[in-house]
Amino acid sequence: MAQKPEKSARRRIRRGTVYPNREPSAIGWVCCACFTVVLILCILDRAERTTCLIVGACILLTIPLMMTRNIRIDYHEKKGFVYHNLLGMRKRYRWEEITYIRKTNARLGKWKHSDKLSDTVIELQNQKKIRVGWDAYNDDEFLHLAWKSYKERRNRNAADRSESIPEGREDQAGDR
Repeated sequence: MAQKPEKSARRRIRRGTVYPNREPSAIGWVCCACFTVVLILCILDRAERTTCLIVGACILLTIPLMMTRNIRIDYHEKKGFVYHNLLGMRKRYRWEEITYIRKTNARLGKWKHSDKLSDTVIELQNQKKIRVGWDAYNDDEFLHLAWKSYKERRNRNAADRSESIPEGREDQAGDR
């Protein structure tokens, strides 16, 4: 009888990717296809130049929607996280660079003050702000790591400040 190998005592490092909602990207692709068909029909029908330019401009306006597919956050528990922007450019951040985390209310009709519909904004040392939407995929573990790192840094800074404060007025009273 074969025995199962024992699991290692090492804790598994958490890593993953946070994706924003993919609906805008899908809407962009559908609109681009529809406007392209309309543009081809306008050209074949010899429509006015302004009509073709307007439809062409609508095609160009769908490009940023299609590019929302590029936005993502790759995170690693020990190394930090990498933020990929709309153009696909990436920037690496360490967990220690987080200066503030706040929740913002999503304004969606009757659910104005729901915690489930709250976006989270992460502010970094270089005044950069990263928004994690309430409908992002795989955001729970990333936000847990970010909050944990932020609280550790805040507590460490508070301890450093309390060490530099003089103990009390006893020293000043003895000088008089």
